[in-house]
Amino acid sequence: MMQVLNVRTAIYDQFHGSSAGPAFFFRSENADAYAAYYTSMYLIQDTGEAVLTHMAKGFSPDPVQAYLEFWGVMQAIDIQQDAIFQVVGSVPAIQSGSAWAQLRDTRHLCAGHPANRNHGVPAPQRTFMGRGFGSYDRIQYELWDASTGQITHPVFDLRQMIDHYDSEASTVLGGVLSAMKSKWP
Repeated sequence: MMQVLNVRTAIYDQFHGSSAGPAFFFRSENADAYAAYYTSMYLIQDTGEAVLTHMAKGFSPDPVQAYLEFWGVMQAIDIQQDAIFQVVGSVPAIQSGSAWAQLRDTRHLCAGHPANRNHGVPAPQRTFMGRGFGSYDRIQYELWDASTGQITHPVFDLRQMIDHYDSEASTVLGGVLSAMKSKWP
């Protein structure tokens, strides 16, 4: 999350170091764009700092608390991604298989409709995330697949996914910074 936070700070500094950016945003016809920018910048910072701090600490040994922490981390990243969309001004092209997409897909797989996932799969799948799911480096969940009739226990490395996402998201934000520098020196 450090890369995202560093680029976010550079965007913030570029905005406040330029008279052209604030002059554009402070016009009444651009009030919504200004609100979207500022809200999103706060959300990017708050979610980034929260996830970074939590990654350093790790999940609680209390399984009930760890369960809520996991979903909080996943939701914070989802919120950050949506905030980045707002700063970019549109949904950036996210490559299938990218860490950005993997985080969203993993969240939706495990939390979107865990009792009955049937969109985009040949038969219903049901996932269960137990309280003793693991650590950032090894998170495990249960998956029942109606097409095979089998229960599996897939594992993923959330820390690695977040680190790769950090790189991808900072590149997306870097495009915003470049555009701001050329438009509002």
